[in-house]
Amino acid sequence: MFSAVRTITHLTAETRVVMADHQKKKPVQREGKNHQELVKYSRPPGLDGLEVMSARWVKHSFAPHMHDFYAISLNYAGRGTFDCRGQIHDASPGTCNLIAPGELHTGRAVSHHGWEYRNLYIEPALMKNLFVGLDRRGPLEPRFDSPLVSDQILVSHLVSVFESLIESTSLLQIESLLLSVVARLISSHFVPHQVSCKIGRESAAIRRVREWLDAYSDQNISINTLAEMANLSPYYLVRTFHKQVGVAPHRYQTIQRVHRAKKLLASGRPIAETASEAGFCDQSHLNRCFKQSFGIAPGKYVKAGTI
Repeated sequence: MFSAVRTITHLTAETRVVMADHQKKKPVQREGKNHQELVKYSRPPGLDGLEVMSARWVKHSFAPHMHDFYAISLNYAGRGTFDCRGQIHDASPGTCNLIAPGELHTGRAVSHHGWEYRNLYIEPALMKNLFVGLDRRGPLEPRFDSPLVSDQILVSHLVSVFESLIESTSLLQIESLLLSVVARLISSHFVPHQVSCKIGRESAAIRRVREWLDAYSDQNISINTLAEMANLSPYYLVRTFHKQVGVAPHRYQTIQRVHRAKKLLASGRPIAETASEAGFCDQSHLNRCFKQSFGIAPGKYVKAGTI
């Protein structure tokens, strides 16, 4: 595992170069002999609902998955690509990836240098509190206008946050800088809230199934039971669910189980107990699914300390 201090210090200096070169539309690559994969998760003390992820991927490829939190990423070096909303996006240095909760996406490196970035994982409850801190009390639309943006103001705010997480233990400073990130997201990247149109029969049925899987992902339910709940045939339920959600019901159930396992692990629950409580058949099953979604095994994730 690499040192967060060493990595952040190096990447921050590089980001200043990335920002200048990005404005000149010149891609920046980092030279070096060591291109091994590195990943670290950390949780700032005193700030519930925020997790920071630092990564360099070379060969790892993320299967289609979704999060139950907002993922705000700054691409530092190398190059990556990800599929989101039916399009392939080029994650080059100096760009930002904006993934909302429930948004299906993939991810992999496409450069021999790998793909290096840092993520702010912000849970919806914290995002709502940050909205209130910015005097935004209306409904929160959990969607970004675009999953990939070139925004140097947002980049500078993110660099400041990552620097602060290393150089300062001041909760006030970290929260203030985090507010500046969210303020920029509100002004330039969040989709304005709109009243949803009337939900059709199939959409309402899929929503019921999805909400049930969100709440009871650990349950070993049959497709026939879900179909009865939705008042649809099993075959039509699978087809319609996949069309509207992006994955089949069984895949969505696994994604929700991984989310639950991540929360249990972060709370200190043992891995074996977590696997059982989250609905996995055994610990090895949890290991495979967890790494597909987060790029790290549960054991290594548990060892991640606070910043």
